Amino acid sequence: LRPGEAERKFVDDKVRKIIDLKRQVCDGTDKTFVVINQKGIDPMSLDMFAKEGILGLRRAKRRNMERLVLACGGVAVDSVNELTVADLGYAGHVYEQTLGEEKYTFVEEVSNPLSCTILLKGSNKHSIEQIKDAVRDGLRAVKNVLECGAVLPGAGATEMACALHLR
Repeated sequence: LRPGEAERKFVDDKVRKIIDLKRQVCDGTDKTFVVINQKGIDPMSLDMFAKEGILGLRRAKRRNMERLVLACGGVAVDSVNELTVADLGYAGHVYEQTLGEEKYTFVEEVSNPLSCTILLKGSNKHSIEQIKDAVRDGLRAVKNVLECGAVLPGAGATEMACALHLR
C-alpha cells in the first residue's frame, strides 16, 4: 500500500460498517439514518454516507451529545466495532436550518422528550442576557405553579381586582 492508502482503507472500513448497520435497520422501510460524531468526518466519508441516504453530522459538542443520548435513547459509542442495533436511538425528524448566519440542527419527535432548547438571538450581548433572565424568570414561575398548585397574582393584579370591584 502507498502512503495514506492504509489510513483510507481503515476509515472506509468503519464507514462500511455503519452503512451495513443502516441497511440492516432501514432497508425496506421509510426510516432514515443519522450519524452524529464529536470528531470530524472527512469529505469522502460524508460522500459515502450521502450516497446511502445517511445524514452525517460532525463536530457535535460533548454536552449536546449527552443531551441527545438522553432524549433519543441509544448509547454513545467510541468505536464502530462495538456498534449494534441496541445502541441506536430514535428521532422522528432531524433537519438543518440556517438562522441568520448560523446553521442549527434540529432533532425533533424524540423517544424521551424531557428537554428542549430555547434559541435566543439579540443585537448584542447585553440584550441577550436580559432576554435570558426574562425567560429564566418565566420558566421558574411556571415551575413554581406546577409544583405548588397555586398562583399568587402580582404586578398590579390586586389593584386591578379592586378597581373592577369598585366599578
